[in-house]
Amino acid sequence: MQEDIESHRWPERAACRWIAYTFLWLLAVGVSLISTSHAALTIVGAMLGFMLAVSLPLVFATLFEVAYSRRGRREFPLVVCPCLGSCVILVGIFATLQGAILVMWTLQSVSVESAHVLCHRFWKTSRSELPRLVCVHHGFVKTDWEAGKLECTDKDGHISCVPAFVAAPIFNDKARAEAANPNEIWAWAVMRGQHVDANYRLDGTLCGYLSGHHELDFYLGDYRVAVNRVIKKHGLSLSSTVGNAPSQSEQVPLESRPLVMTLTLWRPHTKNRRGY
Repeated sequence: MQEDIESHRWPERAACRWIAYTFLWLLAVGVSLISTSHAALTIVGAMLGFMLAVSLPLVFATLFEVAYSRRGRREFPLVVCPCLGSCVILVGIFATLQGAILVMWTLQSVSVESAHVLCHRFWKTSRSELPRLVCVHHGFVKTDWEAGKLECTDKDGHISCVPAFVAAPIFNDKARAEAANPNEIWAWAVMRGQHVDANYRLDGTLCGYLSGHHELDFYLGDYRVAVNRVIKKHGLSLSSTVGNAPSQSEQVPLESRPLVMTLTLWRPHTKNRRGY
């Protein structure tokens, strides 16, 4: 190893390699932290992590060529440690990709007191200005009113149609949901699949995406169709407020009220109240 260090321009070569490696590390970590913004970023983050892991042994091999060529006992730690470091890097990048949602939750989330407040606060907001994640402290998804856009497939000459994009109304609480008053619908829970899963945190808070999730943004039109299917299936319509002028949020058409993709944000702290 001493021979390598004393070789011509070794400090310059070492500095160049470690600067390039540091840049690659920062790029891999940065992309991984924002990977939830788009599915392609997850793939890019994983590829950069793989390149980062492979590059570490290569950096050592090109800096300590003489030591690597000997492969004696004294050089054994120099050969093994970079390989172990590559394993640690792969685990770290995987953990960063999995934990990216918590980072986005910290940076781009809002909390509102009720579904009514959610509607009043965000129904006029453009999609580019919507927060990514929202938690509603008093919100209840009426899953028995769900409906969806059908997707049909041909299986051996038989046409099979199942809901592919589903929606269900969100009320302030269970009591209002059981009263089934369309005027009390303040938002829509949407999901891709055959059913809406109402995933609540242990304190009963309902959390989900308002924007920024690739499935919600890409299939926004399909979710709007699912909402219209719910309205048509159950004959929902807003009635005028008796005795008082309707509030601004009550004037919002049912189909224009906010969409919340109720994906499970973290499983250990959620419970499912589907079926109420």
